Amino acid sequence: MKAIELHDIRFSYGKNKPMVLSGIGMEYDEGTVNALIGLNGCGKTTLIKILAGLGKPNCGTVSYYGKDLNNLSYDDRSKMFSYVQQNNNPLSDYKVREYILFGTANRLDVFENPGKEEIDIAERQMERFGIDHLRDIRLGELSGGERQIVSICSSMAQDTKVVILDEPCSALDIVNQDKVLSILRSIAEEDGKTIILSTHNPNHALYLDSNVYLLKDGKIIDSGCSRDVIVPDRLRTIYGDRICYSSDLPYREISFYKRTT
Repeated sequence: MKAIELHDIRFSYGKNKPMVLSGIGMEYDEGTVNALIGLNGCGKTTLIKILAGLGKPNCGTVSYYGKDLNNLSYDDRSKMFSYVQQNNNPLSDYKVREYILFGTANRLDVFENPGKEEIDIAERQMERFGIDHLRDIRLGELSGGERQIVSICSSMAQDTKVVILDEPCSALDIVNQDKVLSILRSIAEEDGKTIILSTHNPNHALYLDSNVYLLKDGKIIDSGCSRDVIVPDRLRTIYGDRICYSSDLPYREISFYKRTT
């Protein structure tokens, strides 16, 4: 069974407003990493929010494991998927360990406090992300990149089948980008979770060896495995004629030819 299916998703931000998404159809297999790639304004964040149930399309359906998203209760959703928004700025007065424990709330009844099992989950995730040394520091004292990692860590403590992330590396330095991307790959491979993320950087998809969906003007214009799609010939429709292999330069990645004027 497919983890997620989208059929003919269309969305605009109001009557007589242009369509932000037009006829989006996609399927995500369980245990895969999937990257949405495109320029600013192409519809990536809007699509991510629709996947997370934070926006309702004008038409079309989103299904999780064969169940229409509209028919899932909030409790069901919290156990089905987690969502990390771009540049998340969590409440600053909480300590890191307290915030990550919030991720385990979907395991508890109303007014029930986290127990040893939930605390152990939070501790394991902090250790996995290498932030256990931050456990007693308040969120307001962290850098933007550290807060982003804490938000991702909390979503993993939620222990859902699907993890949805909007630009998860946007606030991270290259060392922490490497850390987060590596962990996301291992979570898909070892834990069987389905990862969906948006990114401006095509090289992230290559790093993750992910499936890729290229968005332009609210439409999927290309898709496939990253090694097939993240090539200059297929990226030029989005990024222009200066896109190239970095093997043409002193390093190996997708890049741009240097401007001559």
